[in-house]
Amino acid sequence: MKFDIKEKFNDFLKNSKDYPILAGFSVGLYAFVFYFSNNFDLVNSWQQTLVFLLNFIVFPTVIVFGIFKIIQKSRFSSFATQSIFIMMLVLLPIYLFGISNLLASYKKMGLLVILILGLIIFKIKNYKYFIVLVFLMTVLPIVKLGKIIYLNYTNSTEWQLQPDAILKTEFKKKPNIYYIQPDGYTNGTNLKGSLYRFDNSEFDGWLKDNKFSLYDDYRSNYPSTLYSNSSCFFMKHHFSNEFSNFNYARDYIVGRNPVLEIFKNNNYKTFFITEIPYLLMNRPSVYFDYCNYKLAELPYFKDGLSCFTEITNEIENRIVLNKGTSNFFFIEKFNPGHINPSKIKGSSIEKERLEYLKSLQIANAWLKKTITIIKKNDPNAIIIIGADHGGYVGFEYTSQAQNKITDSKLLNSIFGAKLAIKWNGSHSDYDAQLKTSVNLFRILFSYLSEDKLLLNNLQPDASYNNYDASDFSKVYKAIED
Repeated sequence: MKFDIKEKFNDFLKNSKDYPILAGFSVGLYAFVFYFSNNFDLVNSWQQTLVFLLNFIVFPTVIVFGIFKIIQKSRFSSFATQSIFIMMLVLLPIYLFGISNLLASYKKMGLLVILILGLIIFKIKNYKYFIVLVFLMTVLPIVKLGKIIYLNYTNSTEWQLQPDAILKTEFKKKPNIYYIQPDGYTNGTNLKGSLYRFDNSEFDGWLKDNKFSLYDDYRSNYPSTLYSNSSCFFMKHHFSNEFSNFNYARDYIVGRNPVLEIFKNNNYKTFFITEIPYLLMNRPSVYFDYCNYKLAELPYFKDGLSCFTEITNEIENRIVLNKGTSNFFFIEKFNPGHINPSKIKGSSIEKERLEYLKSLQIANAWLKKTITIIKKNDPNAIIIIGADHGGYVGFEYTSQAQNKITDSKLLNSIFGAKLAIKWNGSHSDYDAQLKTSVNLFRILFSYLSEDKLLLNNLQPDASYNNYDASDFSKVYKAIED
């Protein structure tokens, strides 16, 4: 049997028959499993899977076969076999890097041109070795994808269960709630500290004049928008290992979750308004009653960060049009954001700090404008300015934080998050233990229901960080409770 396999393999490599369909399929299969294994939480809907199968597997197979047949029947038929090799060399980097990135890199383009010229000049025809190489390259992402699928079937959903009857909470007061999330806005203690070195007293003074309570040492429990928000909206810890049954952070944040269920059980109408559809890109089942983006309008081959919609007028319109109901608004603003995710030539810690502070001042101006609009149209509302995590200032780029960090200032730069709340009522009996985002809504619901028993099940205020960039389930307790 072993001899038969070896003989057939050698025959495949050495015979004169061409395999354009297999060549196109090998490139497409590698691109498909590579992309899926590295972006599964972003692209795990059935619609996306179908689109990617067509784009990654059907398209290159048809293209390679079609062009091969055209050349084979033309006066350049002697180059038909070489054309398969050339198409494989062209398609593979296009799928891996994208056309725009490929064209923008002189080194990548130069290497590709040299390889193609070499094939033509030396008439290298045996692309079959390259097919074998591509299939061998496919093994690792297939194993990685298999692990992801296995974990989706085996991971427990027990972390989602509430420790009490909070889902049956009945509010005694029903003001409109505005949860405004300025991405990456660090807390007051960090801004005053040696890493950020920024005087934010003018904005903080404005907030105090507008009856906001400030929580200068507030922080997130997780280092990213997805992990932080999924924990926040479930009011539970998932320890960065929340995916199961093919649900991921986006499904938990904008899909059915305890926070939205409690609001709806109290006859609230729920709104998700965001500048950028980052939380929608895997086509989750949106549980909000209203979202300013339609899933059918979203691109398939982007992470959503390049899409932008100005939302100030949208917020005012929704307030005015929904004055007859109790409303919960989740509003995402993508300033100040955080420093660059990866190393950029010519960048430095100081340059990243200055860019972050410019973006923070943009956020301040927008927050003032938006809060003024809310107060004008809805003076009795509860307004929460609650960031998802810190700005990472002190690092040269955010990926540096995916190691075990022990420096307390750097840890607080990752997790320290802005929190300011306009309560419009006596709240000191409820928010004394408000330290991290996992307990934000439990404390809010305790206040609205006037049920202090809910405070008996506050979750630990520990913050967790990743220490392995290749496996986000590997976490350590970065900041103690």
